[in-house]
Amino acid sequence: MVFLAQNRKFQDFVETKYLADDAVSNAKTDGNQPKHLSFKYDFSVDGGEIGAITLNDESGSPQLLPEKAIVTNATIEIETAVGSTGSATVAFGILANTDAFKAATGKASLTEDAVFAGTNDLPLKMALPTPVILTVAVAALNAGVAFINVEYIEGN
Repeated sequence: MVFLAQNRKFQDFVETKYLADDAVSNAKTDGNQPKHLSFKYDFSVDGGEIGAITLNDESGSPQLLPEKAIVTNATIEIETAVGSTGSATVAFGILANTDAFKAATGKASLTEDAVFAGTNDLPLKMALPTPVILTVAVAALNAGVAFINVEYIEGN
């Protein structure tokens, strides 16, 4: 029973309120460790007109890939099917390389719960802080939610 008393003291010591300050984040890991950013496309927020749509983080705040980041992997996850009244295509990439992660793909492939490996032009080094974009072509979108999860390391 002595161990039980010690466990209670340990539980008080390791409370959730102490974890926030010690949580591991991109900023707290060294440059050789993989870092991750998630970008979100949501038709209800971002619209779906033909052209490039700059993506934000999951809460809607602006977010960029950092300068000198070497993107090693990207994953595209479709949460809500991408819709259009026409034959829309969607490419996933960055400014100046609109299909860096995934070349133009027809809406029929962008169904709910679809997942794609975004390795079209990877690895790829960012010269400047760079936005992630979704590019709509052929016809406007009228629905869809997608997440683009980007893994990178800090370059020199």
